[in-house]
Amino acid sequence: MPIVELVAKKILENNPGLELNVVDLIVLLWLYSNPYESKRRQLSSMKNVLRMTETLQTPGAGLSVTDHELTQIVLASLERLKERGLVYIRSAGHLFVKGALTERGLKLVKENIDTPSLRRVTAEFGDNP
Repeated sequence: MPIVELVAKKILENNPGLELNVVDLIVLLWLYSNPYESKRRQLSSMKNVLRMTETLQTPGAGLSVTDHELTQIVLASLERLKERGLVYIRSAGHLFVKGALTERGLKLVKENIDTPSLRRVTAEFGDNP
């Protein structure tokens, strides 16, 4: 189980009223830990992270969703995050997403994740200063 999934589950445990799920938080943390200058968010990277999570795996069978279904899961999660004012989405398609965290999204991450956990997440998935 990747550290990002453990952190997402801990956030939900400590904040049951967030109205987000584990996948939403993983996508949010991925966006936080992967800021690159072009603001381009590769769906393939997000899907690779989700493939490793226990949340989407069936015990004994592994990942039981197709690549297309996984794309739809990521796009639906991005839409939920956008509706809650946590991310800006400039464009989203089957190959890439352009977006960034809003101030509210940054605040959610910084208020709900302790510094050591945040360092482990960014070490695993990106390099956010």
